[in-house]
Amino acid sequence: MKRIFYILITLFIPCSTNYPQMQWEFMGLSGEEIYDIVIDDSSNVYVGSVGGVFKTTNNGTNWIFQNNGLEIARVVKLFIDYEGNIYLCGFASFAGYGLYKSSDGGENWIGIADTLNGNSENYFYDVVVIPNEPGGIIYVSNYYGVYRSTDNGITWQSTNYSDPCASYIGINTNGYMFFGNGCASWFGIYRSIDLGLTWIRHTFLSVNDAMVYLRDGTVLAGCYDPGLGSFGIYKTTNNGNTWFNTNTLNFPTADFVIDNNDDIYVALYGLVYLSTNNGTSWIDYELTGPPTTCIAIDSSGYVWAGAHQDGVYRTEGRTVPVELSSFSARVNGNEILLSWITASEINNMGFAIERTVIGHQSSVISEWERIGFVEGTGTTTELKYYSYVDENVSKGTYFYRLKQIDFDGSFEYSNILEVEVSIPSEFFLSQNYPNPFNPETNIDYIIPEETLVNISLYDIAGRKIKELINEKKQPGYYTIKLRGDELSSGIYFCRLSTTSASTAVIKLTIVK
Repeated sequence: MKRIFYILITLFIPCSTNYPQMQWEFMGLSGEEIYDIVIDDSSNVYVGSVGGVFKTTNNGTNWIFQNNGLEIARVVKLFIDYEGNIYLCGFASFAGYGLYKSSDGGENWIGIADTLNGNSENYFYDVVVIPNEPGGIIYVSNYYGVYRSTDNGITWQSTNYSDPCASYIGINTNGYMFFGNGCASWFGIYRSIDLGLTWIRHTFLSVNDAMVYLRDGTVLAGCYDPGLGSFGIYKTTNNGNTWFNTNTLNFPTADFVIDNNDDIYVALYGLVYLSTNNGTSWIDYELTGPPTTCIAIDSSGYVWAGAHQDGVYRTEGRTVPVELSSFSARVNGNEILLSWITASEINNMGFAIERTVIGHQSSVISEWERIGFVEGTGTTTELKYYSYVDENVSKGTYFYRLKQIDFDGSFEYSNILEVEVSIPSEFFLSQNYPNPFNPETNIDYIIPEETLVNISLYDIAGRKIKELINEKKQPGYYTIKLRGDELSSGIYFCRLSTTSASTAVIKLTIVK
């Protein structure tokens, strides 16, 4: 149940950090009353609203309203089980079903629980399967208490808790179950040690719609302390025996989500914060303005936030990998040009270029070696273009891969490219570049067979000034650099000759 607070309070802003600025993208559904958001393993996004569910299969480009079989005033909670079944509960204005299930991605809904005791109030607050695997128990909370089913919703068993407003039913990794309550007379945090049959209230903290269960057994709850008159994110590290305020955010909490890297995102009413240390401290994730009521994370690490009547927003989470949309190579003479494009990046320090090769005289693949590094952009959702030139390559088969490295040292490899550099078919001496030059120029030449190569520099009168190359060369593409520090301004000639009597001459000009 989402209870929106309209209270003027002071927000405590945590200390500054060096985390990159997030860019939240509007994904649609402006004006809809959004109460919950969940995402399945295929990154289909489901948003609970008035009268039904909105679904997108293409990251918000199109939204489909799904309410076939539903008779409900508003959707309060969505849950997806291990088989992909979607559970939906909410408020109905009649004595019908308050809990529904869909086994076809929301196309059709079937009612599986009414008020459960024959009374008239048809308000459901929560639904969850624990554990979310075969044999899990379905737990629901409605106006008349907490119920559970061990046979997939065919029959329901009541518990000792028979009051309204139980929310965020869950279990920690030590087997202790909890729920929070923010309604007057029943507010507090309740605990069960017998899989939800018996519940005991352990604190009188009012839980305003948010609890999260961490992998180390820690539980966090967004609470209001009526004694202190302040909000806070409370934490237990001893299975609920004691709770303490982390004293970080004095603001009503709407929802939590935890990613595969144990990062925790919290949606406040108008803000989103991130914790990378189990809730000890929080970093502003920079979604401000809309009254954020729910939050979710997809399989790629993108964070989605629902803002009540203001639409759905998305940004990259801290663990979104670099999305490499292309990686290609092209041979240009004695160079191999590597090019790649990223569609998004987060915390990307850069790319190490690694190479291995089968030489023209060997069939043995060498070890991978790092031949260069190109800096990344850090964090971005825009297309970024990168390139690297492997110079002075000879005949052989080359293999390249990118090692993308994050600022924290974690890394991933790209796919491997294979590039074939063939034997040139003729001798060639290219015009130097730049020309005229000062103080340095490049001269490219091609050798199609093994031979003794001599390249010498002559002045305008035909006198040899300098011998640049005089050695045996294998077939391939080559580049030499000529510096003109000791030369006077004027015209010179560069002559290539080989033992096979091949010759070539170019004219050079140096200007000082």
